[in-house]
Amino acid sequence: MMKRIQILTLLVLCSCLSLFGQSRREWLDFGDQAFEKKNYMLAVTCYKHVIDLVPGSDRDAMLPYEYKPWIPPAKKNKKDSTATPAPVDTTKKIDVDPRTQYVTHKMADCYRLLNDYDNAEAYYAKALTMPSDQFPDARYWYGVMLMYGAKYPQAMHEFETYSATAAPENPKFKLATRNMSGCQFAQDTGSVKKEVIVEKLDSVINAGSSNFAAGYYGDPDALLFASARPGNTTPANKKTDPAQAAYTTDLYIAQRINGKWMNPKPADGQFNSPQNDGAATVSFGLANLFFTRWSDDKEECAIYMCKNVNEKWLAPLRLDGQVNMPGTKNMQPYLSNDGTSLFFVSDRPGGQGGFDIWMATIDENGNTQSVVNMGNGINSVEDDITPYYHFTTRTLFYSSKGFGGFGGFDIVKSAMNPEDSTWSVPKNLEAPFNSSRDDAYFSMDRIQQHGYFSSDREKCANCGGEGSNYCYKVYSFTNEPLVFSLHGKVFNSETNEIIPNALLTFKDIRGDNETFYIITDSTGAYNTPLQINWELYIKAQKNKFFGDATNISTVGLTDSKVFEHDFFLTPIPAGEIVIPGIEYDFDRATLRPESKKILDDLADFLTLNDNISVEISSHTDTRGSDSYNLRLSQARAKSCTDYLISKGIASDRLQDKGYGETKPLMADKELYALPTKDEQEAAHQKNRRTAFRPIREGVIQDKWEGKLPNK
Repeated sequence: MMKRIQILTLLVLCSCLSLFGQSRREWLDFGDQAFEKKNYMLAVTCYKHVIDLVPGSDRDAMLPYEYKPWIPPAKKNKKDSTATPAPVDTTKKIDVDPRTQYVTHKMADCYRLLNDYDNAEAYYAKALTMPSDQFPDARYWYGVMLMYGAKYPQAMHEFETYSATAAPENPKFKLATRNMSGCQFAQDTGSVKKEVIVEKLDSVINAGSSNFAAGYYGDPDALLFASARPGNTTPANKKTDPAQAAYTTDLYIAQRINGKWMNPKPADGQFNSPQNDGAATVSFGLANLFFTRWSDDKEECAIYMCKNVNEKWLAPLRLDGQVNMPGTKNMQPYLSNDGTSLFFVSDRPGGQGGFDIWMATIDENGNTQSVVNMGNGINSVEDDITPYYHFTTRTLFYSSKGFGGFGGFDIVKSAMNPEDSTWSVPKNLEAPFNSSRDDAYFSMDRIQQHGYFSSDREKCANCGGEGSNYCYKVYSFTNEPLVFSLHGKVFNSETNEIIPNALLTFKDIRGDNETFYIITDSTGAYNTPLQINWELYIKAQKNKFFGDATNISTVGLTDSKVFEHDFFLTPIPAGEIVIPGIEYDFDRATLRPESKKILDDLADFLTLNDNISVEISSHTDTRGSDSYNLRLSQARAKSCTDYLISKGIASDRLQDKGYGETKPLMADKELYALPTKDEQEAAHQKNRRTAFRPIREGVIQDKWEGKLPNK
């Protein structure tokens, strides 16, 4: 309230000053006061009066703020020049009044902070002809504005010029270097996804001034989004001003019937208030809805929750202080499909810089247990906003200014590794998802084929202002269906010869699909399509060979891919195979912990080779009586088979046999002929061993007969 009074006072004073005539000094003071209070539009108004009072000022060149309706450019003729326009000469310096110099720089900053990038670009270009030590980063910001205008060669030039004089410890120095990479990336023809169709939704959805944060509302033909349009809820004292509704944001729901969007209706319940309401997310089954509410002056920004009881939405409740930390802005919630994780954006302390993405553990009643920063692998030193977590692919989509790209906010993605919960390096979604302007609020269906995002890439004819405003609009996208396949061959690991007619077993690790089988052809080759979001365990088998296996996953992949994997089968040897590392305490048959780890590997081996039955044998050295060694070795062999059975190996596939000292690898005569005690002891150790040997092999074909989809 106090801030509104202060702004109102400034407006009244400005009106009085305009009536009675005031000095540049007074206009300048009021402009600076408005700037400090972040009322940049009022600051612009005051600063303009300063320039108006400068004798001989070039107003036409310096004030590109008059309203100009936006007209789409005519289609290029093949004879039209495609040369890049020459950049503004910002190296030519002019002598000006110091206050004009100051005000020009300040107006450039005002327009930038108002997201009026066209006017900001024009003013920064003018400001650079009258450089000031008060504004050492003006050239950097000019480069940023050029990027926003997709003028990448010119922007590159400005960043290079800025970097040549900026101190390396200046944070903008690193950002300029990153933006140079972004300019190169944006000009790379490979950064455009030709298989994606992007369309701006029609005026039924994109009515009014701003429309954004579109997402599915329970089914693919229901859209929940935020909109600033005529008819929105406005404060009681502003109801007489219909134009005010076009700048107050409410939540809307639209239905699509026969492929056509019907007129959106305000969201049911008490979501919409005289303040700004938007950026919503719903839980699976529409049990809970979370949304952002901004105060009129945008200084307070908090997340609210509504519960759906008997198909009626209850009054919104503000989330607790763990999410809505006092003194900070908290917004843009996204609830995971399982309803346990709430991603949101906050400028609270402890982040990487600016706005960061945070995650809260939350229950169905909105109680939070912990709030953690997503870390510097996700968050950058600049702003990171609008998180969306695609549950089936374990991928976080969000928008960032901190990873380079086309300019403004770019949509990026990072996939989570389920084994260690780490995140991959954020990757730019490229064009046409991203543009030189701000692109955000990404959402997508389960199979990654359709979705929505918001962008201010086009000028807005309904925003009023000075004619260069850009407002968010909702865009849809359609991906070409993802296609995955796997092919390869099966080889003899010892000879590298192909193995025809080998059996490949494909098992869905998640258990969502039935196991299926493929037989390699006469050249040992196989080929099969794979499904989206599939985690497969694949093993290759052939009689008289030990099997081989691998895992293949399409989870988290957002681009089509052809996998290739060859299998190598080892011929089953005659005789025993020593299991190194199986050791026991003296006179004991109890397995040591390290021995159990080795037997775990053997259990995996037997699971892979599930057609083979084995004998587990134990041997002693020749010291001690024959009967004692026989009993001890039998007990030790049985301890191994008992452990393997506990790990899921069928008992009818296992035999245990203690051989005592009857089958030494080195007989006593040879052993005691060794020259040193150490060598003799090492030979005794080799004789004390545990081994296995295949004793029976089932027919592999019995398992798959009649189950081959490719037959």
